Amino acid sequence: METPTSKFLVNPISLVTCAAKCGELSARILDISFVRLVIEESNDWMALTERGTLSVDLQMDRYPLNALASFQAKGEGWIRFGFDKIVPSSQASLRSFLLPRKVGESIIEDWRTDKIRHFHGLNESELWFDSQGGVLITYLDPSDFSYHFIVRIKDSRSNLRVGRLSRKDYMDLTSIENDLPLVTMTDKETITRLGECRDIMTNFRPTGQVEYNLKQRLLKVISDHLYSTSHRVEVRDFRPPASRI
Repeated sequence: METPTSKFLVNPISLVTCAAKCGELSARILDISFVRLVIEESNDWMALTERGTLSVDLQMDRYPLNALASFQAKGEGWIRFGFDKIVPSSQASLRSFLLPRKVGESIIEDWRTDKIRHFHGLNESELWFDSQGGVLITYLDPSDFSYHFIVRIKDSRSNLRVGRLSRKDYMDLTSIENDLPLVTMTDKETITRLGECRDIMTNFRPTGQVEYNLKQRLLKVISDHLYSTSHRVEVRDFRPPASRI
């Protein structure tokens, strides 16, 4: 996210009363996720970045929390920090605040090519789909931020695969077409995560017919997997965009 003024992951209305503090300094929070914080630009805050890692107190509505953060980037009107460490109690508070139905999650399109389209949203959720009917949905595992939960359909005739992938391995991926070294999960974990994934897709607000069809197809795929004993899912009706816009 390089332009938080136009690509908020969190509904700005949800952040009106939220602030970040470091010592005597305070700044308005523009955006936040489980791995990074975006605040209003300030020369005083930029001066603090020379210290390296900062201890930042966050007031997220009625959820106070503390995190260690380091400077990542600066743009017009904003400064972005990455979280280096959040203690378990603060992680729980952040999860309580970042409920999709509360803060207005909407997966937004980042870019597209002739073959692949990419969307991203809250909880580092990402949605990829390609011209072969392949789909990948992922978001940070809320029980362990060092892993991504992955939902994968390799092509239009493949079975649904679900599992976990370390965040490092995920960030190192160069293609969504290759086989992924997914770590299997228990049935209970799988059902829980697929339910969360269904919530993410339910909150996906399509901007065109292709996205709307994909949303309906993915909701059906997830539901079929949740309630089918064979877990066999086919997506033959998927149609990729005809041309680049």
